[in-house]
Amino acid sequence: MIRQNRLKANLKAGRKSFGMWLQSADPTFAEITALVGFDFFIMDQEHGPGDVQAAMAMMRAAAVTDATAVIRVPSSEPIYLRRIADAGAEGLLVPMVETAEQAREIVDACRFPPAGKRGNAWDATRASGYGVARDYLERAHDELLIMVQIETVLGVRNARAIAEVDGVDVVFIGPTDLSGSVGLPGQTNAPEVEALIAECVAAVRPTGKPLASVPRRGKTWQQVFDDGFLLVAAGSEIFYFRTAAEAQHRDWQRYREGAG
Repeated sequence: MIRQNRLKANLKAGRKSFGMWLQSADPTFAEITALVGFDFFIMDQEHGPGDVQAAMAMMRAAAVTDATAVIRVPSSEPIYLRRIADAGAEGLLVPMVETAEQAREIVDACRFPPAGKRGNAWDATRASGYGVARDYLERAHDELLIMVQIETVLGVRNARAIAEVDGVDVVFIGPTDLSGSVGLPGQTNAPEVEALIAECVAAVRPTGKPLASVPRRGKTWQQVFDDGFLLVAAGSEIFYFRTAAEAQHRDWQRYREGAG
């Protein structure tokens, strides 16, 4: 049997889910994140260096834990979506989704006919345990979590229609790129950005689809949860290592100046 997608089950039950970003494509960090007890991690292939092989290594690192492996793909390109689904991704996060038509194409790429257009070689792929999981075709659609990321003004304007697409499980609001789309890059607490986030939330809420996001200026991850978001991803291994390395280097500089 393929394993239950715990993250998808949590979201369906209305339970908050917390995870972190992994930028380095190193399975060691995936293993640590999963063993620590996070609900999920997001391997970032939009801005990170990883490929399908690296994603598989990271998914294997999490497979013996309760953590769900989510892959943020580079784009909504259908061929890559099919490949990463065949590789066994339990969750897909697709960036820069702007229309309902684009959302339907994403779902089509992830579902087998007649529900979609995904090519079928189920018994030869990692997703089915290379054919060991005989129930794969029966359960594949139910156990794959599809998240679409709204990061532009156009995406916000179409948020209701995007969320209503059958097969879209979560709407993920990306405040950083959203700020760039209104000419205020990085100013995620700007009134214009906050207004767009509020507009997107108001559009999606009636559909019943869970909302996801990240912390932003003026909003901690705790406050994002308190605002009604069910899924929040905060921090990354690159950020944590960089800040720790900078702190240690500052300590070294102070020591050297004091000892000199």
